[in-house]
Amino acid sequence: MAETLKEPMRSGEPSETATVQSPPEPTKASKTEKAWQFSKQMLQTEVAALLEIARTHQYPSLKECGKLLNRTRHVWLIAAGSIFGLIAVVTLFARVIALSTNAREMRHEEAVASATPDRLIARCGEPAEDVMNEIYPILIRTMSYRTKGRENVVSVFSRTAEEKSDWVFLTMKDESGHRSYDTPEAKIAALPCLDSRK
Repeated sequence: MAETLKEPMRSGEPSETATVQSPPEPTKASKTEKAWQFSKQMLQTEVAALLEIARTHQYPSLKECGKLLNRTRHVWLIAAGSIFGLIAVVTLFARVIALSTNAREMRHEEAVASATPDRLIARCGEPAEDVMNEIYPILIRTMSYRTKGRENVVSVFSRTAEEKSDWVFLTMKDESGHRSYDTPEAKIAALPCLDSRK
């Protein structure tokens, strides 16, 4: 866009005409590029200054540190957000694992606590050996199951001789009696069918 400027004529002076061209309007893309290049150059100079300070073992003043932090604030915010996000994800993952472990342990405890000879037969099938001994006033029932490892696991239940008394799961051990399964997890590991939903 060319414009012609004329000065008012004064008496006795020759008239001059000047042509002025306006600069082209910068586009948004070029403004963004210039801003990016400027911030990139500023960051490079700040990093270079920090490297120089580290190389010469000088300590920057608080004012210089404040300026650097202010200029690179968005980088620090992204880094802090990433760190907090990672901590949140790890914490959430640990809690999910803890909840699933607790739920499994409670299910195992409930399966062992609710074990009776009838439920054991329903869950694991007919035992290899089922022996009932009466030592008045107590009945002791011993049930033996063969596991995949070809060894027998013996479960011992007891109840009083009364008709309506409930069976109590006493112990589980191997056939030789050397190995005892004390915890619910050990009992489930020795006889996995004990944890079935039947």
